[in-house]
Amino acid sequence: MKNQRMSLEEFKALFHDSFESEEELLSEYNSFLSTFEQLDQAAVPELSSGQKAEIFKQSWQDRTQESPRILALLNFFRQPALTFALGIVIGCILMSIVMNDPIDLNGTASADELLEIEHTRYSRTYKGKIIDDFYSGFENPKVVLEKAGQAEQPQRTLHGTLDNGEIYVVWNL
Repeated sequence: MKNQRMSLEEFKALFHDSFESEEELLSEYNSFLSTFEQLDQAAVPELSSGQKAEIFKQSWQDRTQESPRILALLNFFRQPALTFALGIVIGCILMSIVMNDPIDLNGTASADELLEIEHTRYSRTYKGKIIDDFYSGFENPKVVLEKAGQAEQPQRTLHGTLDNGEIYVVWNL
């Protein structure tokens, strides 16, 4: 099988700035081809498996000695926990960039706004945004937890109005 060689056009494209004239370029291209033709005709003895193993060991040892700092840095970033944490951080940064909205770490809602609890001696009344959202069919809904006596179980009821306050509803839950 004959090896494919570089064409004259490819050679010109790679080395067009290296030669002053077309003749120099052709001369260099011909010497390039003749060198590879000589290499194709030369007999190369087969290496034994021991020699192949020795060449591999030497090349492997040279490779690890070239950049131990880079390998140590890469091994540091290959730790699963660090990679996971970096992925989360980078993902959050990208999402904030994509959403084009700055990250607001100060919460604006508080528990007082979402749920109000009123205590009396025998009852607790729950009302607020959560109750309004959950019982959206009622107007001014509130859940009342009443306890009649010491030993009885507390009774839960829903108080609210319908039809613009014309009908008052008490519903056992």
